[in-house]
Amino acid sequence: MKVNEYNGNKWLLKGKKEDFFNLFIVLLVSIAFVFTDWTIGIVTLSDYLLGLVLLLLILSRNLSITKAQAIGLIAYIAILLANIYSNYLWNQEFHFNAGIAGLIRTTFYSIVVVGTYNFIKSKQLEGVLLQKSNLIAVIVCAIGVYITIAIYTDGLLPYHFFWYWTRQDLLSYAFNENINWIRTRSIFSEPSYLGYYLNIVLGMNYFNQSGIKIKKIYSIIITITILLTFSYSAIGIMLLQQILYFWKEYRTKKFHWHPSILIGAAAMFIFGYIFWDTIYETIVVRSLDIISGEDLSAFFRIFGSWRYVNKEHLFMGNGIGNTPAIWNVYAYILSDLGVVAFSLSIIFTIWILMKNIELGILFIALNFQKGGYLGPSFWLFLLFLFVYVGHKQGKIPKEN
Repeated sequence: MKVNEYNGNKWLLKGKKEDFFNLFIVLLVSIAFVFTDWTIGIVTLSDYLLGLVLLLLILSRNLSITKAQAIGLIAYIAILLANIYSNYLWNQEFHFNAGIAGLIRTTFYSIVVVGTYNFIKSKQLEGVLLQKSNLIAVIVCAIGVYITIAIYTDGLLPYHFFWYWTRQDLLSYAFNENINWIRTRSIFSEPSYLGYYLNIVLGMNYFNQSGIKIKKIYSIIITITILLTFSYSAIGIMLLQQILYFWKEYRTKKFHWHPSILIGAAAMFIFGYIFWDTIYETIVVRSLDIISGEDLSAFFRIFGSWRYVNKEHLFMGNGIGNTPAIWNVYAYILSDLGVVAFSLSIIFTIWILMKNIELGILFIALNFQKGGYLGPSFWLFLLFLFVYVGHKQGKIPKEN
């Protein structure tokens, strides 16, 4: 009897340790998403956290990669190596060190994404990941509101310590450097990047096909905070998601009246009343400027990013990591890696649209809002897409 009790306690303790480990990995991934703009040395804090995730998966023997995934990773690395080698031989403007750095970064991110995806699926942690991500997002929202209030109180409340590892300049939070129009950016380097992150969490809440339901209060808080960013692109994508969500609910006949709808509408009305002056300057006036052609930022975001495409090296591109910072991920890939990688990115986008049209539209929209495929935020977005795009919990599809 004592032996049975001992064995039972032993397995119970093992189970608790495993649950704690699983939760710790999920929290690390969720937290890594909010520190993508905190630069320490030459890398971000997110890179350190993702490195810790990879190390823990290896040490705990939880890092698994299927044969199909291994072949895909090898092919991916081979394409990058071929790109670097061809640019080294025939492109005199190619910076070799930047190319090697890009290879290392993307290889690291791809292994982390595949390994973490398999771990989450095998342990059926989709629900836990989304719940903790929402909790972290709400904390980020609260910090953002606190910082905004602190700025409006003219420094009566401390807040600069939140920005120690990122930007602190006036332009990063005040519209046109006007201290009367504060845009919430929380611990991100600018408001649009906060909106980028929150729109991803909101999209997973609305359009995941894993059967996970998140309390509506989380989505309401996230939506209000996106409005507080006064980021034209972030608010536009948020409104697009709201339209897609209500259309999806109506189409599937799942729409039911809920008190949260009234709460959300009341919150929007109060928000509009309180911040009307800021809304007018940052949204209404800017919309009129874009329509009249005075504000060309939207034009450059959509079309101007393609100006770095090198027609002389269209097939192999400028080389990975050799294109200046631009807003459009698709233009980035074509400029850096050439037509082969660009074609693969289009095929990948079509695949997402076929699996989950709402998340596919979100993927396209966010790729025009924030450029860069060499940073952790893009790869964490990919991880969330793979987890929630359309597969049921606990399954690792062979085609991935």
